[in-house]
Amino acid sequence: MKKLGILVGALLISFQSYGSTLDELIVQLKQDGYSAKYRTLEEKQLTIENKKIELIDRDGIDIDGSGSVTDDVNGGRTTGDISASYDFFKYEGTYDVEYSGENKQLFGVEKNLKDIFYGNKKYSQNLFTIDEITRLNAEDERMDEEIIALIDLYKTLIDKRLELKLKESLLPSLEADAAKLEIGFKTGQSSKLDYKYSKMSLRNTNNDIEQLKLDLIQIEKTFETTFNLKIYSDINYTKLEELNMNDIKNIGDRSLENIDLAIDLADENKKYSTYDTKWANFNAGTFYDVKNNGWLMRISFDKTLFEYDDTSATYEVEKEKLEMEKEKLVKSLRNQKDEYLNQYNSLLKEISNLRLQDEVDEMTYKIYKLNYEQGNETYINYIEKYEDYIANSIALEQKENELTAFIYEMQYRR
Repeated sequence: MKKLGILVGALLISFQSYGSTLDELIVQLKQDGYSAKYRTLEEKQLTIENKKIELIDRDGIDIDGSGSVTDDVNGGRTTGDISASYDFFKYEGTYDVEYSGENKQLFGVEKNLKDIFYGNKKYSQNLFTIDEITRLNAEDERMDEEIIALIDLYKTLIDKRLELKLKESLLPSLEADAAKLEIGFKTGQSSKLDYKYSKMSLRNTNNDIEQLKLDLIQIEKTFETTFNLKIYSDINYTKLEELNMNDIKNIGDRSLENIDLAIDLADENKKYSTYDTKWANFNAGTFYDVKNNGWLMRISFDKTLFEYDDTSATYEVEKEKLEMEKEKLVKSLRNQKDEYLNQYNSLLKEISNLRLQDEVDEMTYKIYKLNYEQGNETYINYIEKYEDYIANSIALEQKENELTAFIYEMQYRR
């Protein structure tokens, strides 16, 4: 066991830098992860919906027709009406076939003048602009949540690999101790308790190694099934300790933007409802009359007078509710940012305490080691102090990994 202290220190240092970095995995996730694929599909869907809106009033030719056939004491008669429209271009035909029947055809243009200033198309475009940003924000949030889950799993992977590598490196010394104490017990130079304890430590370590290997297999499978990523044996892991305060400042920006978008949506709905209620539908058109070889003008309008606009009033109430929700969210985010800062400072203090504890445990185990080698201490007492040192060293590494993961996560809590 003489080289164990040096070996542990070397392992803990070398483990911090070794193939794919977390930053590279995040970049790969943004390109190949499931969230990236969902975002691509959402963008395709938005393109389809935008194209449909751009084609309002021009999405094909609308045709409408009806007809009837009668045969009575007055004779046989066939009548029919047909109309076709494309945007403001119109065609109307009336066919009346009997002994003295007549046909009428009109070609021309007709438009609801109300739509010129703020029609259904413009309203739909404005709604789509808001909806597009909201839905892409949702996809970005999905991506950030996936990245945070990746960071958390990555931290678990690093912790497990560290523990496995450390225990595998200790195994030869534990095997040598067990063999030495077995001979000592048989020759009367070692106690039965020390011998049994060495066998127990060796068995426990082997069991830990076996379980850690199974854990790592499952973790690596999770990377592939959950994130569509493959994890290879070598990983570079750079520890971080300094938090970028801008990351804390930006927490909740997307949530605030989403509420602002919802307020904009309520505003847009109210604006259209007010306009639609206030102004009459006023259709004006001019047509060429084929039968009479002349032009005619047609005007029509409809309007409900003194109508109570409950829809606009409802949208105003919705807007007021959203503004209240925004005020509440701002306060909640302020508290959340303080909690994250408190968590960050707590991690720094815990790491500082563990580092001091690490120094004390190392000194204590070396004293017990020297006394054991001089025959003044039992193997159990010595190895227990060494196990305390190892356990604290692992706890320190894991806490530093937790701090690094925390700093990474703050970049994606928007």
